[in-house]
Amino acid sequence: IRRTMTTQQKSFLLLLLTLALVLITGCSPQKKLFKKTDPYQRIQQILDQHRSFDRMESKVNINIKTGQGSNSLAARVKIQKDSCLWVSLQPFLGIEVGRLLLTKDSVFLMNRLRKSYAVAALSDQNIGNDQAVYALKVLTSVLSNQFFVPGNKQISAKDFDLQETDRELILSCSHQNEKANFYINKAGEYYRADLESAMLNFPLKVDYSLFQATTFGSFPSRVVLSFQQGNDNIEFRVDYLNPVYNTGLSLDFPLPGNYKQTSVESFLNQLQF
Repeated sequence: IRRTMTTQQKSFLLLLLTLALVLITGCSPQKKLFKKTDPYQRIQQILDQHRSFDRMESKVNINIKTGQGSNSLAARVKIQKDSCLWVSLQPFLGIEVGRLLLTKDSVFLMNRLRKSYAVAALSDQNIGNDQAVYALKVLTSVLSNQFFVPGNKQISAKDFDLQETDRELILSCSHQNEKANFYINKAGEYYRADLESAMLNFPLKVDYSLFQATTFGSFPSRVVLSFQQGNDNIEFRVDYLNPVYNTGLSLDFPLPGNYKQTSVESFLNQLQF
C-alpha cells in the first residue's frame, strides 16, 4: 500500500529538521555564538583579541602638517604602557638634539643645541595627579593602538557598548566629559578612534593604517592624529620603522654637568630644532 505524507506530517518533519540543524550548529565547536542575555561576552572577546604588548621601542618619522606648511623629523620612541613615554629627537643622521621623558608625575626635557634642560613635577604645572595619570594612559594607548577607558581604572568589558554595522564594529565608552569610540574593521584591525576629552577643547581623530603582522596579531605602521585648533587643521603623523615589542627598555636621561637648568615654560619658549 502506497502512503503519502499529509500536509500536517510534512510540516512536522520540516520543523524537526530545522530544530536538528539549529542544535547541530549550536553544538559545533567551530561556531562562536553569543547569547543575547550576555552582551559583554563578545566585547570581552574583542578586548582579549587586541591585547598586545606592554613595552615598545621604535625608530619613527614624525610629520606635522598645519595650514602654514609641514615639518618632518626623525626620532626614537620608547613606550611603557600607562606609565611613561620617552622620545629622542634625531633629525640629523641619528644625532640627538633633544629628549623628552614623561612619567605619571614628572616631565624631563633636554635641548642639546642650547645645552639646557628642565625637570618638573606635574603638580608644579597645575596638573593634578589623576589628570596626569589619565593623560599618560591616553597618550601611550593612542600611540600603541590599544583600547582604554576614561578615568583611572582597569579596562573592563562592562565599560563599553557595542554597535555592529555592515562595515565595522564600534566600541563606545564614556565617563563624565570623556568619550571614546573605537572602530574595528572586518579584518579585525582596530583602525580608527574618535576621542573627546575635558583635557582638550577640540575633538581628536586617530587613524591607523599600514598594518603589519606580528607575533601578537597586527600592528599599524602609521598613526595619524588630526584635530582643528581655531581655523587651523592640524595633522600629526607617526610612521614606525622596525618596532620591537616587550623587550627591556632603558629610559635613561643623563644630564651633562655643563647644561643650564631652566623652567619648563622658558624651555618651551626657547625650543628651536
